[in-house]
Amino acid sequence: MPSIKKTFLNSDGTRKVEVFQRADSTFGFEELKLWQEEQAWLPVGKYSIAIIDSLERAIKEAKGRVAWLSHEA
Repeated sequence: MPSIKKTFLNSDGTRKVEVFQRADSTFGFEELKLWQEEQAWLPVGKYSIAIIDSLERAIKEAKGRVAWLSHEA
C-alpha cells in the first residue's frame, strides 16, 4: 500500500492531489475528486501509473500536469 507523503487540496475542497511513495521507494501522484453523491474521493486522472524517482520531482510533475494545482500551490 503506498504511503501518502503530501496532499494538496483545491480552494473549494472538491479536488485534491496526493503524492505517494510505493513500497519499492518510487513516487507517484493522483488527482482525486470528491463525489458528493458517493461521499468518496475518486481518481479523475491516470497519473498514478507514472514512476518518479523522488518526492520533489513527483510534486513538480503534479504541478505541471494538474491545471488547478499549478495555480493554487
